[in-house]
Amino acid sequence: MLVSKQFLRDFAYIANFYGWNAADVEDAKAQTRANPAEMRRYWSELAAAHRAGYRQTRENNYMRLQQWIQLYGAGTAPNG
Repeated sequence: MLVSKQFLRDFAYIANFYGWNAADVEDAKAQTRANPAEMRRYWSELAAAHRAGYRQTRENNYMRLQQWIQLYGAGTAPNG
């Protein structure tokens, strides 16, 4: 499966953000291979949202990613 350099950066960002071990990375790769279009979009949106400040916290009632994207866009901070 060929992927862009940006996707590789996004995937690595998420793996580091969540502290994935080698088995976690392999599982995520297998999920991505099984459903490439959907999972590539998901990892990239998740990385962009986290870079913009997305977190699931008690204060935001553990906001789901899709709600964040609807409110702010994947790469936009709430205050930006």
